[in-house]
Amino acid sequence: MESQLVVDRLTEAVEVLRQVESNLRTSSDEVWHKRRPDGRKVRVLIRASIISLGEIDTVKQEFSADVWLAAWYKEPLLKGKKHREEVDWDDQWHPRIVLFNAVSVDKHEKKHHLILEEGDDVPIVQQSNRIRATFKEQMELFDFPFDNQELTIQLMSDWPIGQVEFAKNMGIKDTIRTDTFTGSQEWELFGHLLCKPSITNQDQSTSHYRYPLYNITAHVQRKMGFYVWNIAFIMFLIMALSFTAFSVPPNEPADRLGVTLTLLLTSVAFKFVVTQSLPTISYLTLLDKYVLLCMIFQCLMAVQNALASIVSNAWLFDLVSMAVLAGIVFFTHLVFGVLMFVKIRSTNKQLRQADKEYLELCENIDRFYQRTKCTISGFTDEEVEAIVGPAKPAGIDNSKQMGIDETQTVRVRVSSKP
Repeated sequence: MESQLVVDRLTEAVEVLRQVESNLRTSSDEVWHKRRPDGRKVRVLIRASIISLGEIDTVKQEFSADVWLAAWYKEPLLKGKKHREEVDWDDQWHPRIVLFNAVSVDKHEKKHHLILEEGDDVPIVQQSNRIRATFKEQMELFDFPFDNQELTIQLMSDWPIGQVEFAKNMGIKDTIRTDTFTGSQEWELFGHLLCKPSITNQDQSTSHYRYPLYNITAHVQRKMGFYVWNIAFIMFLIMALSFTAFSVPPNEPADRLGVTLTLLLTSVAFKFVVTQSLPTISYLTLLDKYVLLCMIFQCLMAVQNALASIVSNAWLFDLVSMAVLAGIVFFTHLVFGVLMFVKIRSTNKQLRQADKEYLELCENIDRFYQRTKCTISGFTDEEVEAIVGPAKPAGIDNSKQMGIDETQTVRVRVSSKP
């Protein structure tokens, strides 16, 4: 008992000393990153594998992911080194890769390896990262709940583009596991992973420099069944019940309006349900538009109920009103249905094209590996045509809707596998 008390007191003392050390830390303890002594621009190859895609929060516009990232670059300053144990990694230059759009990082494990090419004494440094983090993503919700989203993990180097550039490692495929996706009840996760380099915009930097980015994008499509059956269909029933007001004689406007306005208040309650499923946005989603159209229709019904009590031929007015309002409902739903069909078809076509180009890229990489047994490719332009031919590499720039600058990637092969 006494020994345990002593251990607890020592632990508390250690924590106090650490706090004192932190408070007394001076500017001399700051970490300063030195530029490369050779002044050369370094091309860093990236390979990404999403091990698990976690929760996608539409309201917060965030998603979580467990990711394995690897970066390769040639390092002439390590000539003669053959094993990673020979290198003091804390004292070496590194590409300073950060998670540009990460909200929080729960886990980050980093390891270094040295890879030697046959006939070349300049080693390749491999930096492996296992990361579990939450990322920010600005979602486009115009088509909610028939929307699809691009979930992008952005890597950035703290070195400007004059010193570092990113490129995709064409020697090995980027992958994403769909079987570990935890949001499969609400979303459909596609099996392609689109990776491409870019650079920051001038307004994203507080200095005059621009910095390299690397975008790792997965596509998900929302399963709209929950919102269709629990919100849109219920709203349709409430709107359809508005026609029951015609069963009340037109000379009793209070009773007629009581039916219509009660249904209108029910629609207002459903509008709040829709609002809770979305972030605070300045535009109307597709579901918002449908709910508002239903409410506008009920307002028209309330106006009709009031006018029916003052017209001379109330029976004929009711008959004409019922026909006109029924026609409005039918035509509105027909237009809505056609627009949804066209939109969904167009979206599915784009996603199928992304899938196709990703698979073509994977086939090219597989054929290259079967010929060379190389897993690192990206340091010279000549290897581009050796893998995918003279055309632009498939799967790297296959969707202009992503809004990312075009950047050419290059490749090289090595003979040893990390």
